[in-house]
Amino acid sequence: MDVRKEIVEELLKHEILVEPEVVDYIIEKGGLNYVPSFIELHKNSSFVSISSIKPPKIENKPKEKSDMTKPEAYEYDWDFKVLIDPGNIQSSGKVDDFRALFLDRYKRLSKYVRRNMQMRGATEIANMERGEVKIIGLVDDVRYTSRGSLSFYLEDPTGRVKCIAPQGEFLLNDEVIGVIGKYNEESNLIYVNEIVRPGFRKINKGRVTEEQIGAVIISDVHIGSKMFLQKNWEKFLDWLKSGKNGAEIVKYLIIGGDLVDGIGIYPNQEEELEILDIYKQYEALASYIQELPDYIKVIMIPGNHDLVRNAEPQPPLPSDVRALFNGNVEFLSNPTLFSLHGYKFLLYHGAAINDLVELIPGMNYEKIGSIMRNMLEMRHLYPPYGGKVPIAPLKRDFLAIDLVPDVFVTGHVHAFTYEKYKDVHIINASCWQAQTKYQKMMNFNPVPGKVALINFHTDEVKVLSF
Repeated sequence: MDVRKEIVEELLKHEILVEPEVVDYIIEKGGLNYVPSFIELHKNSSFVSISSIKPPKIENKPKEKSDMTKPEAYEYDWDFKVLIDPGNIQSSGKVDDFRALFLDRYKRLSKYVRRNMQMRGATEIANMERGEVKIIGLVDDVRYTSRGSLSFYLEDPTGRVKCIAPQGEFLLNDEVIGVIGKYNEESNLIYVNEIVRPGFRKINKGRVTEEQIGAVIISDVHIGSKMFLQKNWEKFLDWLKSGKNGAEIVKYLIIGGDLVDGIGIYPNQEEELEILDIYKQYEALASYIQELPDYIKVIMIPGNHDLVRNAEPQPPLPSDVRALFNGNVEFLSNPTLFSLHGYKFLLYHGAAINDLVELIPGMNYEKIGSIMRNMLEMRHLYPPYGGKVPIAPLKRDFLAIDLVPDVFVTGHVHAFTYEKYKDVHIINASCWQAQTKYQKMMNFNPVPGKVALINFHTDEVKVLSF
């Protein structure tokens, strides 16, 4: 069936009529994958016009400019596409849902392990024979022996086998890996010589755009907190509105979650709140966003302080919150994958980082870039089920990294990191909140007011301080 027809039929099931241009818009945003989000957003509307969801092209100069020179970004249209986004998918939480999640993870990531040359000829566990074997599976029951070796089980749809790897290796439960080793049939044990992760090879295929435009990347605004750095934030907004000193290329503002400080996130939080009503917190943020020039599109996801479920993936902000913002804002899930002018962005708030700091040997909060590199090599944002971050058992594993991004962004830890790894820009985005009582107790000093500015024309990232 034609995609346009399928979209229209899905909308009609919910008694929503749309202009033909709206169907084009839905296809731009991800086609049938975007339809559930569109229906949720417009469930109270019987007719949706293109003018109600997509602002017209800007023809007048921005009111923020006091002279006749228009910022470079003003001259170009937006080129924004949602590639992978969970939307507001729900789960029953039954055993079958968990089984489906892990089976999807295995199928999705095992193909990348198999692409490694050393894994050619890999067999299923049920078909192993004595001697050298190559198998791919999900890791379970990771332990260290008294001699420092790594003991774990590997599972695939056909069976389960115990493995022993030498010192110096590390694994996380529920990773998908390949192993090369010698199989002892009597003990049903593999002595591992090599562990192969899904990994990736990234080749710069000339993603530099003709347009002199780009995006600024921030996270963890925490509006509503007494520690919200209002002066720094307003200085940043003034820079964006000026259209000068680098701001002239800014076409997009990307915010990586914890948009507000929330309510009841931790004990006695109200003592540190300037705004006690979470909707008032979002109203304050919407008011700030409203000040931005019309040509800047804002893309935001939720974090653990926002008004969504804790379990990941987290859905976009609810419709009553979205209604507070203007038409230039895109509300996506956590995590999400989207493209801007051909640049693929993987945007993840990063709650899993706290766990991974403890689970990956040698990691600390000074090595967030290394943790993000490990995520890319595992091709998963947070493999272990049952950790501090709850996982929603959906039929698809949206925490798996199916498409390697050009830009990988996290936030959450109130630090700042920028580095490049295999041609991927890795950014742990900064915050807009001063040190909290909890951070002081943990002897953690945040790094606020840092902004990453990526230029799509030069493929360069500049770090600005406010």
